[in-house]
Amino acid sequence: MTDTDLLVRVATANQKRAGYNRATRRHEHDKLAAMLSPLPEHPHALYLSECTHYSGTHYEPDPLEEVLRLLGSLWARRGPDGRKFGEVPYRAYISEVPGSVNVPGLFIDPRTVVPRRRYPLVGSRAQLANTVTATINGHKWRLKCVHWNGSRGETGLDQQADQDGQMASENALYAGDFNATSSATGETVYENWGALCDEVGRPWMRSQKGRRRPDGTWGTNTGSIDRFLEHGWWDAGQVANDFTETTTDPRTALRIDRIMLSRRSPACFAPELYRVHQDPPLSVGGVRNDHRMVSVGVLVRAAA
Repeated sequence: MTDTDLLVRVATANQKRAGYNRATRRHEHDKLAAMLSPLPEHPHALYLSECTHYSGTHYEPDPLEEVLRLLGSLWARRGPDGRKFGEVPYRAYISEVPGSVNVPGLFIDPRTVVPRRRYPLVGSRAQLANTVTATINGHKWRLKCVHWNGSRGETGLDQQADQDGQMASENALYAGDFNATSSATGETVYENWGALCDEVGRPWMRSQKGRRRPDGTWGTNTGSIDRFLEHGWWDAGQVANDFTETTTDPRTALRIDRIMLSRRSPACFAPELYRVHQDPPLSVGGVRNDHRMVSVGVLVRAAA
């Protein structure tokens, strides 16, 4: 690291349905706070894969306003007089995904990740849809929180990998729930994926994260992430040689929550800062969240 490098703290978290309680029609934001609590400092770029009902609703109080207040105050401190200081003025960019309420969202600290333009779903080139252009240490970047749709199966995941993979041609930092793992040495993969889906009572999960072989059996789908990386991306976990699974069911755990950096970027991962955080505390009812948070540091060189 040089004197002109900028350390950008990045985290991706998938709080199930953003803590939305279907019975009360309210968000239990304390669940998100518990998930983010292991981070000693605020992330400059926070990728939240399921921002359920954060936008496009008429709920009061407004859930997006609530979560922005929460994120702004989580890492604030109190002075001798008891007043808070150091609150983070996060900006939120919630994706548009037709037919889904579990949409991904990007939250950035505009003092470090300076937003320049948002690309909506409609009216943008397919590769740019739901991305944000920002300036980091003098360079233009493309940022996007992803939640690849596993219900479209292996073919759909391949299509999403190819489309998002195209952005390796620019400075890009993508993160979120990719709903797939890779074939890298050290990854958890299951040759008996179909049998495991039956054992846990979720046979429909076969196509969400699996692939059907010619003999009719199912194994873990690794091709979609492999082909995405081949477009020109670095994966933070692979760089750190840490293949800890990010889903919490021990019988079907996979590393699907990832932070990706385009290889052409004027930046590199700080592998010593890579973490797959332990499970957050049990939620109401004793149900544990189905994803773990991932964080890493990205060192961005200064523009010439």
